[in-house]
Amino acid sequence: MTARYIPLNGLLNRDESSTSSPRTASGWRLPKRWVSFLIVTFTLLTTIYLFLGNGPPISYTGSQQTNGSPSVPSISSGPSPSSSVSYLLGSEEDSTKLWFPPLHDEREFRPTVASYNAPLASSQRPRTPLFIAFTRNNAMLQQVVLSYIAAGWPREDIIVVDNAGTMDSNPRHLLTPKNPFYLDYDLFRNRYGVSILQTPTLLTFAQLQNFFLRVSMAHGWRYFFWSHMDVAVLSDEEAKPYKSFHARVLDVLSDLGVTALDTDMGTPRNGEKNWAIKYFTYDWLTLVNVEAWRKIGAWDTFIPYYATDCDAYSRIVLNGFTKDDVRTGRIFDLPEALQDPEAKFFPPTSSSSSSKAADDSAPEGEAPGSRRYHLLVAELEKLERRKPENQRNNWQAALGEGGKGEPWTYDPDGFQKMWWATAEKGRDMYRMKWGTSECRLDEHGVKLDDAWQT
Repeated sequence: MTARYIPLNGLLNRDESSTSSPRTASGWRLPKRWVSFLIVTFTLLTTIYLFLGNGPPISYTGSQQTNGSPSVPSISSGPSPSSSVSYLLGSEEDSTKLWFPPLHDEREFRPTVASYNAPLASSQRPRTPLFIAFTRNNAMLQQVVLSYIAAGWPREDIIVVDNAGTMDSNPRHLLTPKNPFYLDYDLFRNRYGVSILQTPTLLTFAQLQNFFLRVSMAHGWRYFFWSHMDVAVLSDEEAKPYKSFHARVLDVLSDLGVTALDTDMGTPRNGEKNWAIKYFTYDWLTLVNVEAWRKIGAWDTFIPYYATDCDAYSRIVLNGFTKDDVRTGRIFDLPEALQDPEAKFFPPTSSSSSSKAADDSAPEGEAPGSRRYHLLVAELEKLERRKPENQRNNWQAALGEGGKGEPWTYDPDGFQKMWWATAEKGRDMYRMKWGTSECRLDEHGVKLDDAWQT
């Protein structure tokens, strides 16, 4: 599906030295009864410590294994103490909570964002949690994540949701890149600086939406964003005055009365209070009002894929809430990944035209509307036109039959067949629930009480 480009022009801007202990002085000795007491106490405390199993969580940072044998876990020290970045679910890796933030200082992350797209520090703006769910195709995930970073979305606000369903195989480096379910943890965490949150097991699309809501509720977030994986975003570099994609997202939040992620929303500038979602070009990127969904209810998990959006979005209106479109830049719906996305989404470094080289180099001076930008727009538009409307999910099976026999890996061909069969059954469930196949129920006279009445 191709989105018609509408320019954003005219939119409003909105050592402490220590003294020697007397116990270290020559000739000082503990009485024997105290020695015995200390030995017994130490033994008791050690036993309790080992029994309770305290200690830092295990993180998997070993080298990649390709033969299916487990890698040796090592203890992670977490981000550098000098790091000023605050990750949304914590700065320390916790494998017991399936949470894997970056391990390095933010100064080590690459590629470097163009100065005119650089985001504000988290202390100077509302946080903007962005969930991007991954099941298959690491290259497509790389493309969408890089596009958001290049457009100014803060790395520390991006959460890749590992929904591969391969248990601990990806964080333990047990899958090979040819495996469709392979997710490169090192690339996304340590080079790109984004966090990864695992689902406990493979979730359907409807279950993922409920997972996003549940995580947000657990942390007291009033809103969150989620994005499809088969898209790429760009700032509108033709707009005057220029603002990055993310800066315009902050304008949207400001218009809605948002001041902080965990604070009740103030009065929207347009008086609109009953909004449930905001579309950024269909639902390719979506802003979700968590409180509204407490009334709307959960996504229907008996309608797992196709038509589950029809069900959920219709119930928004049937419950008295609104959903409408906002504009912050350009979003492309893509059938495959670009070659060398780092070089295409980011300005070249001063020493190389490829952002993969010379990690210490800063971007060359480049202004909005550069030749690189126009070439990228043209390539994305051409690619978008090649995405067939009736085969929109073919990119998920693009990697073929790789990974057979690797740990926790579902047969790739079988997965694709079962996915489509399940999706079709979901359409049947939708018809059973509402008595119609129409997507926009509110426009066809359907009421909430009509569910399951046919």
